[in-house]
Amino acid sequence: MGLPRTIVVILGLLAAGCAHNPGAAGSVTFWNPTTWFSGSAGREADRADQKQAAAEAKVIEAAQRTAHETVEALASAPSSRPVEVARESAGVTVSLLDQAAGPLTAADSAAIREQVRKLLSDNAALRREGEQARQDSREVIGALSEKLAKAEAGKEAATKDLQAAFARENELANTLRNQRFILWAVVIAAALGYVGLLYLRVAYGGIPNAIGRGLSELRAKDPAAAGVATQIFDSLLNRAEQQRISRHT
Repeated sequence: MGLPRTIVVILGLLAAGCAHNPGAAGSVTFWNPTTWFSGSAGREADRADQKQAAAEAKVIEAAQRTAHETVEALASAPSSRPVEVARESAGVTVSLLDQAAGPLTAADSAAIREQVRKLLSDNAALRREGEQARQDSREVIGALSEKLAKAEAGKEAATKDLQAAFARENELANTLRNQRFILWAVVIAAALGYVGLLYLRVAYGGIPNAIGRGLSELRAKDPAAAGVATQIFDSLLNRAEQQRISRHT
């Protein structure tokens, strides 16, 4: 393969690599199996985010219900300075939680009022029902808290995996950048070499002609130096190359 054709082939390969590629930047392409799992760490991190967000939403809803229970209980408490402070703080807490989670439904509000009524009742049977309902709700809250803790741990692990995957992808990207730089350097060097050869062919009739003319000029100016140069070329070149040069001296 001649030098010009080699340069064209290399330039074509580089152009293909630099062209827009729908599978670039870590996207999955169906025809390239090496990309099928390149985004798995990111997808796992997204799933961990969603699990944590869902668990947090459930915990906020549980806190909202207990805050409403507190407001209902304080409404029946005898007035005093501590009770007034607690009512104000509980009211602010309820407002914030209602804003974050949305207001309770009428059925939820009625159930909370009924539970508090039973807990404050003088009837022992009603109090037991209220306490049982409260115990059940606290067990649910405990499970929600545990689920949130697991989701947070999963998010932390997924974040570490994502950071490690990003480091690997960045290392691969740098390797590809280095390879592309080397290819461009080869292309530039080959192009410059070809231009130099083309110049010699056009201006001096090729390298043998250029060497022969150079030796002729050197022989005219400094025969001793020309003799040394001739010996050097004779030691490096074969007989056919020597003959091509001699025709131009």
